Amino acid sequence: MPEADLVTFLQPYLIRQEPYEQPPFYSVTEEGIRKLALQQGQGLKAAMVFCLENGIWPERFRAQKGTYTAQDQIRLLNSTVAVIGAGGLGGSACLSLARVGVGSLRICDGDGFDQSNLNRQMISSMDRLGRNKAECAAEAIKAINPSTQVTVFPMWADETSLPEILGGADVVVDCLDNLKSRYLVEQAARDKGIPFVHGAIAGQEGMVMTVFPGDPGLKDLYGPSPPEKSHAAETVLGVPTITPMITAGFQASETINVLLERPAVSRKRFVHVDVGAMEIDANELA
Repeated sequence: MPEADLVTFLQPYLIRQEPYEQPPFYSVTEEGIRKLALQQGQGLKAAMVFCLENGIWPERFRAQKGTYTAQDQIRLLNSTVAVIGAGGLGGSACLSLARVGVGSLRICDGDGFDQSNLNRQMISSMDRLGRNKAECAAEAIKAINPSTQVTVFPMWADETSLPEILGGADVVVDCLDNLKSRYLVEQAARDKGIPFVHGAIAGQEGMVMTVFPGDPGLKDLYGPSPPEKSHAAETVLGVPTITPMITAGFQASETINVLLERPAVSRKRFVHVDVGAMEIDANELA
């Protein structure tokens, strides 16, 4: 469909945008995207890509124009991210990635929500107690961005399940709560040649590190032998509400940097976030 015909077809659903000192452009509502998808016999994602290729921004992504180009947004829509863990870090990370427009998410978690999760895990709610976290994440994402394809793995990540979980992923986001499992996921990502975005939290502090295959990784940060979860800082300092939200935001940001081939701020070093002191610093790996 030529651009002029596309504008005519979508006319009832177009909004003319006139940003300050920038050329005007059209955005299109969700209703218009759905009508175009039906007319083309394709999914919502394909319809959004087609609009972006013709200079029309889906209204749901309009606020991202300027930070991202149309080609950036198309790349996000065509990307796949595996999120391992759907609790405090993972819940916030996968919701952010769905909102920004990542087209496919592979979400793994073998745990269910309980009352102790309600203070910090954004997908948890009273009506979801006892339900699997990955399945609830898919439900929440569908309500936010139905064009995002979500593949659910309601299981624990281990040597047996990881090859399937990471299949087709462009980036792996580590949102686990114990180093033993994190080391397994990092190695599986290395084996598949996939960048790995690590996040960890305890008290009011968070840590983010991006590891490409061949880079220094978790063993260089934490040592060769991961401690038991019962000895981890998280179990001593707890996890208040804000820490995972902010740390997961940094993880999502680094994931987007990797997908868009922009420099990853936390590559070959770790970014430390102190929420209480409102301080952020980056440290080179020794």
